[in-house]
Amino acid sequence: MKNTKKKEVIDEFCSPVPLNFGQHPDFDFKACQMDVIRGLRKKSIDYVIQKMNERELPISELFNSLHPDVFVIPRNRFSVPVDEWGDDIGFERTVFPFSSTDFYTDIDEEGSVFYEICRNDAFHRLGGISQLGYLVPPRPKEWNKNVNVAYLFPQFRHNRWMHSLLTAMIMEVVLARNGFSKRERIPVVLTAGSHDIATPAGGDSIKRVDPKKLGEEESFAWVLRYYGLDEKWKKQFGFNLVEAERWVAGEEAFGQLLDFIDKISYTALDCFHLGVQRKGKVRNLCLKHPLVMDVWQDIIAPDGKNFIFSNPENLFNFLLLRAYEFQELLYNPYSRALDLFLKKMVQPLYRKGIITREQLLTRDDKWLHEILEEHCPNKIKWIIEPEELLCKKFKTEKEQKMFCRQLGRRLDHAEHIFKFNTGLDFPVLNQGRVIPLREAIPQKKVKLLEKTAASMMGYYVYYLHKSTKIPRVAYLQT
Repeated sequence: MKNTKKKEVIDEFCSPVPLNFGQHPDFDFKACQMDVIRGLRKKSIDYVIQKMNERELPISELFNSLHPDVFVIPRNRFSVPVDEWGDDIGFERTVFPFSSTDFYTDIDEEGSVFYEICRNDAFHRLGGISQLGYLVPPRPKEWNKNVNVAYLFPQFRHNRWMHSLLTAMIMEVVLARNGFSKRERIPVVLTAGSHDIATPAGGDSIKRVDPKKLGEEESFAWVLRYYGLDEKWKKQFGFNLVEAERWVAGEEAFGQLLDFIDKISYTALDCFHLGVQRKGKVRNLCLKHPLVMDVWQDIIAPDGKNFIFSNPENLFNFLLLRAYEFQELLYNPYSRALDLFLKKMVQPLYRKGIITREQLLTRDDKWLHEILEEHCPNKIKWIIEPEELLCKKFKTEKEQKMFCRQLGRRLDHAEHIFKFNTGLDFPVLNQGRVIPLREAIPQKKVKLLEKTAASMMGYYVYYLHKSTKIPRVAYLQT
């Protein structure tokens, strides 16, 4: 058998993630891979495929009448879920790292809520919007000051489409398990699936260009009206746009639940892709708690109205992981350098009307890249040069402004990073009582979470280095 054919079989039947990172602890990726390789060495390709077929899992066996549109797939063993025709469901299986389950829904089944979520131009656009925008992985510890690091866009390849569909499916299962009828669930699931539908091209960085008109919450209703989804869903499902706006803003019980599940979904995907690329606190915590995302299964509604978490320890581990993501990536000045540089390029084009709100809310990252290449040919760059753009942190705004005045033309930009919500006030069930998480866990854990959340607070200044020396360039492969 040719080596290329062997590789095709290995790629098809083995998980693409390195080793067991992100997998269920009972799932042995290496053993699976070696099993296939040994088979290829000793047996024919037909034999290997036959052995793989023995691991086929008819998706119908996972049918649950509580949530008939969503199939929950166990991740503790190697299996090949197949549809009613025996075909591998492939990319339609939504992988949920660091959890016991993956999910599947047939987005081609007309009339289902997930068909309506996915089969429209507004949602399809999210496939071209990077979940993490222009953020780059943290600066490597083994940095060589004589080497530039050039990043090829995109660094993080998961998109808002994946995140939004995962959010909608978790929402469906959580509501169903807590006794909500299909009629009650549909408007909430529609909102969950479309909560990021107003993400502008370029992602979070571009929202800073005009927060009032480009923010996801602020533009949610505009996008649904633009595509006519508000009226279509109102006639088909009784969808109420005003109500959905409140939920997207985190208001009422369903809005709080959406906020919980949104955090769970993006943290799982972000931390998987970050942990694959860099060692650090995120990767270490995920290795220590490989099922940290099972926190979604702890969401309950004892009174049928308000949602709480049944396991304080699981919630703490999840919130600590999220805090580490903010510390290592989302608020990391190095990781944000290109992200903030992008805003600086787009803002003048937006003010002149060359780039409009309508375009940013209806186009994708590729379109934005082409526009910037056309209008900023001498400015656009996708490279971080360690000796070119430096960053300094200050405790007060006064210190920040004084330093900015000293820099003169070397000043690139300044920003203020606030403390994010730790989640310590999320309600949990503890010994029969509903109390805030901070009262249900030891004080040392409360302090650790608060300290981690506060670690990146401050007034930052990005500025150009005096040196004009251009070191050699090294490309980091993703």
